[in-house]
Amino acid sequence: MDFTRNLAEIWTLYVIGSFMIFMRAFCRTRMVGIRGYKADDYLVWVTWAVYTEVSVIAHVFIIKAKGLHTSLLSPADRENLPLSDYHAWEYGTQVFIVGLTSYAVIVWTLKFNMLFFYRRVVKGLWIERFVVPVMCFVGVGAVIVILVLTCTCVPFRKMWQILPDPGEKCVPQSKAIFYTMLSLNLTTDMFIMLIPLPILRSMNAGIFRRLGLTFLFSLGIFCMVAAILRVLFIFKLNQSGISAMWSIREDFVAIFVGQAPMVYPIFKKTFWSSVIGSSKPGKTEEGSYEMGRASPSQMDASRRSRKKKDPYSISRIMGGTTVAATQMDMTRSESQEKIIEEEGVTSSAKREADHDRTDRAIHVQQTFQVQTGVDRHQRPMP
Repeated sequence: MDFTRNLAEIWTLYVIGSFMIFMRAFCRTRMVGIRGYKADDYLVWVTWAVYTEVSVIAHVFIIKAKGLHTSLLSPADRENLPLSDYHAWEYGTQVFIVGLTSYAVIVWTLKFNMLFFYRRVVKGLWIERFVVPVMCFVGVGAVIVILVLTCTCVPFRKMWQILPDPGEKCVPQSKAIFYTMLSLNLTTDMFIMLIPLPILRSMNAGIFRRLGLTFLFSLGIFCMVAAILRVLFIFKLNQSGISAMWSIREDFVAIFVGQAPMVYPIFKKTFWSSVIGSSKPGKTEEGSYEMGRASPSQMDASRRSRKKKDPYSISRIMGGTTVAATQMDMTRSESQEKIIEEEGVTSSAKREADHDRTDRAIHVQQTFQVQTGVDRHQRPMP
């Protein structure tokens, strides 16, 4: 069988997926700097490493294992299989299981990656309280997938056993494994997609901007469609072919969709004209000053202003549009408290600085002598 098309597809998808990850890294580095990285910025490199491994495993599975695994053997095929072919089928099954496990790692890592991203997007809003529970639910789903993969067939080595026939559960493409993974995959994706929707519904923006942002944050639908198609083609339409290809395709869709919101700012003019949140050393957003004449409070404020801010807050993503009134009131009250506190600190620091200048001031007294032809006197001038 000619596997050239499969290999071309594997590495084409890998190049595109890797390009999206590197573009995301470039975008994040330019906008917040390496010091501004968050958990999802590091987690995506774990995804890329596993995705590289999956692509290599798929290549080996196709070239060396010839796409063989015990799921393709019927009871009659097992009975008639020559003993000399046992090793090829066992080896192919073992490689397939490694690839299947890596597929699950990629999918669930990307779920956490997206949740950490949403946690930054909705930071300070009421919906933030639901992010951690969804993370816990996704974590529980990951544990269930691990248990299903390892405990469906006991002992595990029966997965690649030829004879005696271990049964339907002891094959890599077991329905118990695939349907469990599919149901958990769809359920967790649905919960993840629900997080930003209340904010998008309540924001004040034009119809096209709202539709664009809704589409951007609803790209998880494509991951759900890919997962459904993967199971549908394998079990219902009996078109598994090189079944590892469906895992590769779903991994690619998940990676592409997961990075799309991150590379979105690249298509905005402000991204290329300036770096968001940056400023020149020695200056604040309000103005400039000489370091030798700056007070400690001014220098501290300068350091805070020079620190790059995360551009993925909901206000930055929405381009300054507002959300619900309650969220605005909460933000306004927090800002007022902060302003009052900072004004108190500033006025106190100013009084101390004035007092210090008074104590350390040099007082100069001038004396003028006025002489006339009759008398001379000395008049001190204050």
